[in-house]
Amino acid sequence: METTILIVDDAPDHWNLLSSIVRAHHFHPIWAADGIQALSKAREHRPHVILLDLGLPGGSGFVVLERLKQNRLLSAIPVIVVTAQAPAVAEQRARKSGASAFFQKPVKADELIAAIRGVLGSQESSIEKADRISGYGMRKNQRIKKLAPVRYRGDGIVGEGMIEDLSLSGSYINGNTPVVVGMALALQMFVPGDPEPLLI
Repeated sequence: METTILIVDDAPDHWNLLSSIVRAHHFHPIWAADGIQALSKAREHRPHVILLDLGLPGGSGFVVLERLKQNRLLSAIPVIVVTAQAPAVAEQRARKSGASAFFQKPVKADELIAAIRGVLGSQESSIEKADRISGYGMRKNQRIKKLAPVRYRGDGIVGEGMIEDLSLSGSYINGNTPVVVGMALALQMFVPGDPEPLLI
């Protein structure tokens, strides 16, 4: 699968420079010129990494970074800041807002690629976990594919069992503690190979 890098920069010459660097290492660049485009392209393409300038028209790059990290679907995308702003002023705030790395322009190609490869490497465990989970279930109204052990907790009850069906239209759990229709439950599903249960 092609690794997509979203480059958020309003200056075409900076875009050309950064895109040539990532293309030389077989990554696929896409471009956003302002904050609104950045959030729209991130939702549309779900890039593997975002390179973000902080000085953007129509809104600060800090706002974009904060909105990315507040979005449940986009928050896991690593953001690398590449900006003309001085690190003494901007780096601490960028990292506090969720940036994975910070570079001041002009950026050195080898350092940028090392940072991209570094954040991609740190994503592998999350991707492997997602692959394991996808073997058990799919999104929204679709049902789980296999039986899975669960722990469940509700108003005054705690139980364990096997979940045999899970969808928005209803679920079936064969467990050691009975539940009644309409009861709100917190479910933890255990996916083989993952030490942490999946909270449903």
